[in-house]
Amino acid sequence: MSRDVTIARVIARLNVGGPSIQAILMTDAFAQRGYRALLLTGEVAQGEASMEYLAEANNVKPIKLSTMSRKIAIGRDIASLWRLIKILRREKPLVIHTHTAKAGTLGRLAAIATRIPVRVHTFHGHVFDGYFSRPMTQLCLMIERLLARTTDRIVAISESQSKELTGKYKIARNDKVVTIPLGFNIDPFLNVEKNDPSSSLSETISTDTVRIGWIGRFTAIKAPELLLDCACLVRDAELPARFFVVGDGELRSTCERRIREQRLEDVVKILGWQRDLPPIYANLDFVVSTSINEGTPVNLLESMASACPFVATNVGGVSDLMVGDGKTIDGMTIFKNGILVPRDAEVLLRAVQYLVERPSLRKSMGLVGREFVKDKFSYSRLADDLEKLYLSIAEEKGYLVCSGDLHSYDRIPINLPCVKTPSVSVDSD
Repeated sequence: MSRDVTIARVIARLNVGGPSIQAILMTDAFAQRGYRALLLTGEVAQGEASMEYLAEANNVKPIKLSTMSRKIAIGRDIASLWRLIKILRREKPLVIHTHTAKAGTLGRLAAIATRIPVRVHTFHGHVFDGYFSRPMTQLCLMIERLLARTTDRIVAISESQSKELTGKYKIARNDKVVTIPLGFNIDPFLNVEKNDPSSSLSETISTDTVRIGWIGRFTAIKAPELLLDCACLVRDAELPARFFVVGDGELRSTCERRIREQRLEDVVKILGWQRDLPPIYANLDFVVSTSINEGTPVNLLESMASACPFVATNVGGVSDLMVGDGKTIDGMTIFKNGILVPRDAEVLLRAVQYLVERPSLRKSMGLVGREFVKDKFSYSRLADDLEKLYLSIAEEKGYLVCSGDLHSYDRIPINLPCVKTPSVSVDSD
């Protein structure tokens, strides 16, 4: 496709997490495929770690809106909407693809105002469970249903999420929702060497201690308090295990205080954010996820790619990551690559103990998980899927005509507005 075709991607902020990784990698991937690829983003909140280093490493220079952030603030949100409209009028993209709730709302409203032809939104997770009060949740549902009417395709990142969006929450019709799994740079995790001496865990490695990882944001939706509940039970049961927590966020100080008060220092160690994660996974025996709500958790994909099994709460799209038929024992469901549990500390303890006592099972689960993610979650596959989606919508709406085989992506742009060289400086209008 000609460089005259511009794809604008909008995300509220580039904080650590799957949505930021996808937005950055896809901006880079489409630029390498010959498109004009823009990434519009707001500011990372205080206390959150930024992934702008990943953008820099991939030669992605975001257009930053200082007024846009995750929090709802009417004045700043109106200012962000106006700036988005000005930028989109200037850049005239054929495609706008929004990520996360705030950017999805503002970005799609701006797309309506500027008549962008192709509009796509990805639900990485959703805010309909575990985030807001019931009245606020109902308002969010109403807004998403209205926006869905003017969105060409809504992308769900798992089959379970797709069923929730179309069935449980009735966001859009089945024909408007497509399932496209996440993609990320999987190679560094596939190539990890176990017991890597460069790891942050190297000084604390003990041959008789099972090392359990928890990787994520210290925020309510990730439920770090459930991990600490389990850690207390692990200590009381005298299991030879230690938790290594990678992350940061608004609940970190609360968790650190509880660790001190309940004397969990010998059971839980907080490492903070770590940019180089493969060596961390290389020294973990398995991973625990305690979330209240998830789309497709990137930490579990990274864990499997690193040949680490996992124990996870059975929420959102996590069940779509399981391999084989589950076997239920004592409230936990055991699969070939990991264990699913309810949000219950006692059951979580039983699952942790089950893996602590079975090193050979941990190894076999890790190998199954690695094979599962190898081809399904690469970012080149994700770019292929998204490119095909964009082109099919543009062709349906008469903005592109096919000049070759569908899978060659050989397209000729027609009826496109004139474009200018993209601006990548901070927008200060």
